[in-house]
Formats: sequence, structure tokens, C-alpha cells
Amino acid sequence: MTPLPSPYDSPEPLEDLLERIRPRLKQVLRSYHIPVQDAEDVLQEAFLEAFRKWDTIRYKDIWLVGALRFKCSNYWKKQRSERLLGVDPPVLEEISPPQPPGQEQEEIRLDLRSLTRGLGARHRAVLWLRFGVGLSTGEIAERLGYCPSSIRKLSGRCLARLRRWAAAAPGGPDGPEAPDDPSSA
Repeated sequence: MTPLPSPYDSPEPLEDLLERIRPRLKQVLRSYHIPVQDAEDVLQEAFLEAFRKWDTIRYKDIWLVGALRFKCSNYWKKQRSERLLGVDPPVLEEISPPQPPGQEQEEIRLDLRSLTRGLGARHRAVLWLRFGVGLSTGEIAERLGYCPSSIRKLSGRCLARLRRWAAAAPGGPDGPEAPDDPSSA
């Protein structure tokens, strides 16, 4: 082990200092498992801090190694606090699949309204709350004052009727098979 230089010795040239402590700096970066793409940034932050305080630092080599350790520790604290960076992109895509654009969602809502024109008011309300708004069966039952099993039965009947209309006429409820009187639906 080399003895510590005296703070009163003549200052060592910067290139010599960096060459002398290079193995220790690499060791710190490896021990903290800093990714190669980020290691240069962390090292630059430590050097910038050193140059700001250069005249007040007595043992520059020890200070630089300690500053690098501190910056590496802060690097991992930041990484842990940024939750999105802590999760792989494929996992993020699986958790939250891409959503269709707002215009497409609006078109789906308009299609649902036009399909349900031939249905009665309560049928339209159930379908709209279920598929237009996205409420659960229990939430719809609570809003409309029905029991959840009635909502399931009602929505099943509505969907069956809409399927029959769609199969019978490409125009949907506006086709010849659609009833003219919504109360008969």
C-alpha cells in the first residue's frame, strides 16, 4: 500500500493523479454494478464536483474515490425511485396494453348508439352503462335499482336481439328485421 501524500507536497499533475486512481475508480463502478452506458455520467458528476471544490480538497485521490462512491449510491437511489425505469418495457406493455385512440373510442360509442336505437329505454341504458361507460354488472344494478342477476339476464337478451338483427340485415336495427315499435323489443 502506498503511503498517503502529504497535503503540503507539490501538487501532482491531473493526468498522473487520474492514471494512478483509475483502477480504484473502475473497482468502485464495478462494485456498484453501474451499467456501462451510465458509468461515464456518474464519473463525470464526481469529477465536476471535485473541480468545484478542487482548492479545498487535501487528499484529492481519496476524495475522488469517495465522491464516486457517493454518486454511485445516489444513482441507485434515483433508479429505485423511478418506478417506470425499474420495470422492463415488455412487462410494462403486458401490464398496460396500448389504448385505442380517442377518435376510435368515440366511433365505437356512436356505433353502439345507432345499434341500440331499436331497443327500449332500459335495454339501452343497460347496454350503454355496460359497454359505453364500462361499468360492472354490480354497478349497473346499483344505479338502475335492479339485482345483478337481472342485469346479466337483461344484457344477455339485448345482445342476443342485436346479434339476430345484425345477422338478418347488414344495416343492423335499421334493417327490415328491426322492430318499428321499441316497446315490442
